[in-house]
Amino acid sequence: MEEILYIINREMEKLEIIFKEVKYLGENKDLWKMIISYWEDCKYFYNKKDYVKTFELVNYIWGMLDVLANLNMLKIPKDLKKWFKIEQEKI
Repeated sequence: MEEILYIINREMEKLEIIFKEVKYLGENKDLWKMIISYWEDCKYFYNKKDYVKTFELVNYIWGMLDVLANLNMLKIPKDLKKWFKIEQEKI
């Protein structure tokens, strides 16, 4: 359990920075609102010590952010790009 909590805390710290620094460039604002809603749910479950749901949401949020990044729908500061899959070679 310690390892999972370490990962959850690390990823939540990164997501906290992401949601402050990254700008959504897409036209569909409802999409971004949905991702923010998942982030709020993630923090809620973390505070309730429901770490399984928290872990699931952390991974789900990162997946959605990676999709948006690869579609050029996010403006990501250069120093944060290392946290995204966009640095990988395109297939």
